[in-house]
Amino acid sequence: MTLSCKRFLFRMFPYFLLDTFSRAVENPTHQVKGILGGSVLFPANISQGITVEKMEWDFYPQSGGLGFWLGEFSHGKLEHPSPTDRFGQRLDMVNETTLKVKDLELDDSGIYNARIWFMKSRFQEQSFSLTVYEPVPTPQMLHQEVSNTLEGCNVTLQCQTPGREEHKVSWERGNPSRALESSLDEFQLSDSGRQLHVFWNTIPFDSTLTCLVSNPVSEKRASFDLSHICSSIGGK
Repeated sequence: MTLSCKRFLFRMFPYFLLDTFSRAVENPTHQVKGILGGSVLFPANISQGITVEKMEWDFYPQSGGLGFWLGEFSHGKLEHPSPTDRFGQRLDMVNETTLKVKDLELDDSGIYNARIWFMKSRFQEQSFSLTVYEPVPTPQMLHQEVSNTLEGCNVTLQCQTPGREEHKVSWERGNPSRALESSLDEFQLSDSGRQLHVFWNTIPFDSTLTCLVSNPVSEKRASFDLSHICSSIGGK
């Protein structure tokens, strides 16, 4: 049977047959996170002592459009429908139950379905939902001095990142850095946490403040020392 025929049969397999076996061993969709240019693994969950005859994989892109067959793994070999498709040579089997995708692209985000065939024509389906993220860019710390008096220094810090992707922003203090306690009256956050308004009088806490920008796969920091603009407090 040609690969094109296998692909057609895989996509057109009667769904009523799934009820005979896959419901009994149904697994939830596994969430997988990857970073642009990196690699991910999709390890199928197989009970010990069960012999796997072969595995078939297909893919449905997150961006929409039709899904397509990725390949079949059997007898120690992964067969692709075409080595020139969008995945090219980026697919590999780490072992008989684990698919690896290398050199990740943003369009690789989507659902990866595995159909695992056992003896006596029984099979099980498992799914993996992959989200590929770009690496977090290095943030830039901007500052604006509001007031600088004998009582203390009011400063607004802004944590900026290039690009359109939304990132989580949090703040730290000290060196080495530790979490900034939001309960302290000296701090106020605005602009979805990207702006920090702080009153500093050189006594309550360290002068170094750090913004931490992160997504599920990477993080970057930028720091600023308040003493650079508040050194004249108290006549110093």
